[in-house]
Amino acid sequence: MKAIQFRYNIPLYLLTKSLAALSPRLMYGPWNPTRLREVPEPELPGPQWVKIRPIMTGICGSDMGIYACRESFTLEPFASFPFTLGHEVCGEIVELGSEVQGFKAGDRVGVAGALGCVTRGIDPPCRPCRDGLPYLCENFTSGALRPGMFVGCCADVPGFMAGVGVAHRSQLFKAPEGVSTEDMIMVEPFSHIPHMVLMNDIKDDETVLVYGCGVMGLCTIYCLRILGFNGRIIGVEISPFHAEKAKEAGADEVINPKQGKDQVYRKVAELSGARLYRPILSRPLLIGGVNRVFDTVGSSESVDASLRVLANRGAYNLLGITEPRGIDWTTIWLKELAIHGIYGYGMNDYQGRRRHDFEITLEWLSQGKLKLAGLVTHKFTLDRWREALRVTFNKRANRAIKVAFEFPK
Repeated sequence: MKAIQFRYNIPLYLLTKSLAALSPRLMYGPWNPTRLREVPEPELPGPQWVKIRPIMTGICGSDMGIYACRESFTLEPFASFPFTLGHEVCGEIVELGSEVQGFKAGDRVGVAGALGCVTRGIDPPCRPCRDGLPYLCENFTSGALRPGMFVGCCADVPGFMAGVGVAHRSQLFKAPEGVSTEDMIMVEPFSHIPHMVLMNDIKDDETVLVYGCGVMGLCTIYCLRILGFNGRIIGVEISPFHAEKAKEAGADEVINPKQGKDQVYRKVAELSGARLYRPILSRPLLIGGVNRVFDTVGSSESVDASLRVLANRGAYNLLGITEPRGIDWTTIWLKELAIHGIYGYGMNDYQGRRRHDFEITLEWLSQGKLKLAGLVTHKFTLDRWREALRVTFNKRANRAIKVAFEFPK
């Protein structure tokens, strides 16, 4: 079968990273460690596993980071190679292990990708897994599987940018009646958001800033409004197309940082009534400002600006996955800021009981509170993978939000 697979090769990785920094077009050459390859169909890793034929698979920001060779080397011990990409999936079960119950061939499912203790056959589980947070598992390099944090970065658990992938029984969530394939591929990325937002005890008299109004920023705005937040939401977004979508989702204001020097600082100060200071040889600083930032970009610019526009004792939530550099951390102690890092999902306290973020998201979709299908703006077959990636890397010019692969029968 054909699969988009990453094969670890340090010289090629560094070459691609360097060439991509010179010109994004150069990352698409034959030297890239990620490409479409012919690979064997995976076997079931054990009796509690299923094979899934993807119907549609989304392209995640982490997939883009792998292809552009800009993932942090810090994560290298927690992956095994080669691996097939793709964890945002709506698929159909085509084969079940002998111990799988509650599912049958033909069921349409989504997959919660973390490869924690249960999937690795480790008993007793580590503390995070016991608490329903397998994405924080302490055993990503142990157990019955080779190293890997998620489906799609483990040699034993290939992802779904391929004709067939595999998943453990504990990772499966059935698609409810009436929830579309497009909605289902968005469940995985969206599920990060209630996990992030529910970490924050947000009050209606607060002002929230969402930095970046691409797919994850839009999902953050949707989630805040569904959870009943009635305070002000300010977005920061360069693309007029995405800015308009942010307002449709529930943002009150959207700032374009390219509209003028120090635009984010000046506009946030104006909207929040904060005092703006201009230190010598440094960027502006607000005293007062927004109470919480949800940063879905994670760039040097977004991190630094976010910390500078937060009010005293504000909370900064980082969902972006790049490697920011040159950050002045003075604001953290100066303002007593709280920092939250988020990259997964799991069990959360919601409406008086512990519930999985996938379950919460699927309930909102079933009830019509949430509509995600419209975020899937571009679809490609797997053989058009380079075109799909070009669109994904240039979403602003292509008016793209979520780009996906579809797999016709």
